[in-house]
Parts: sequence; C-alpha cells; structure tokens
Amino acid sequence: METAQNNLLRFPAPIEPCKVLLDAEWREDARLLARIAGKCPESLAALYRRRGSVVYSLLVRMLVNEMEAQEVMQDTFVQIWRRAGEYDLRRSSPMAWMIMMARGLAMDKLRARLRHSATQQAYEREVASLVFEEMTVTRQTEHGELAAACAVALRNLPEPQGRALQLAFLRGWTHEEIARAENQPLGTIKARIRRGLLALRRALKDYHG
Repeated sequence: METAQNNLLRFPAPIEPCKVLLDAEWREDARLLARIAGKCPESLAALYRRRGSVVYSLLVRMLVNEMEAQEVMQDTFVQIWRRAGEYDLRRSSPMAWMIMMARGLAMDKLRARLRHSATQQAYEREVASLVFEEMTVTRQTEHGELAAACAVALRNLPEPQGRALQLAFLRGWTHEEIARAENQPLGTIKARIRRGLLALRRALKDYHG
C-alpha cells in the first residue's frame, strides 16, 4: 500500500482535458491579437473565422435585427484591428475582451435607435399637426381654394413622392405597408414622404388664395 501511495506522489494529478483545450484556445486568440496589433490582416481574418459566429450571435440577441447586427459586427472587428495592441491577457481572456467591445458598440446602437425613435415620433406629430391645419383651413375656406391648391401641388410632386403621400394620408397606410407595396426600403419611403411634405408646405406657404 505504501509503495502504491509513493508511486502516486511521483506523478502530478491529471489535468482536465477541457481546461487544456480552453487554455490552448485562449493562447491562439491572444497570438492572433498580437499579430493583429502588428497589422497582420490574415490574422484578423483568422480571428473572424474563429470567433465571428459567437460575436454575431450575441449581437443578434441584443439588437433583434440582423442588418444592425451585421453593421455592429463589422464595427467590432474594425475596432479589434485598431485596438488589438491594447489587449492585456492579465486582465481578461481574448474572447471576453472582444465580447465587451461588441456589447459596447451594440449598446451605442440601441441608444441611437431610441434617439431616432424619439425624433421620428416628433416628426410624425409635426405631420399630424400640418394635416390638421390644412383640414381646418380648408373647412374655413368658402370655396375650397386651399384644397384645390393642395391637389395641384400634390400633382406637381415627383410621382414616387406623390404616390407615397397619397397612400399615407388619403388611404391611411403605414410607412411599412407602403414600403412593402412599393418594394422599397422603409427609409426610402420615409424620405419620400418627408420631402413631399416639405414641398407641399412650401406651396401652401406661397399660396395667398
């Protein structure tokens, strides 16, 4: 028994395979970051292949929008390219460092989305106010001269703008419904409506009955 115990003391405890694999993964990531710091594009591509799917999965969960996740994914690896020299293995694992960077950029995107939403709501309130003013003045105009002027101004708009305005305000379609019907990006439809309203406002401002 004593001999068996002595033999056991001569050999170190076995190392868990998972820990060995994990340490090897960290070392490879750190090696790639060091090479990226030296401006090696091949190492950036290798890191992207190794860790891109993990980063992208996180971004999709945070943003719930694949297009925005792709944008932030690209921004993340641009930042890795620029800041790889700042990575310190003593502070965190390479993966944790990259995740922290991606998460920060995603939070910036979420904050920008909130600001855009607030701006869009203000814009829609302005649109509603303009439409209400036009309806009020039209009712007060004995022969509907302003209504006629609006119709003329609407016909003079570029066709895509005029059609978007008619669908939005005469048929009551949402921006998303118009985008689907016109097979256009949502941002394009919003821009058409915005430009069309500005043109109508200028026409009404110059109208004196």
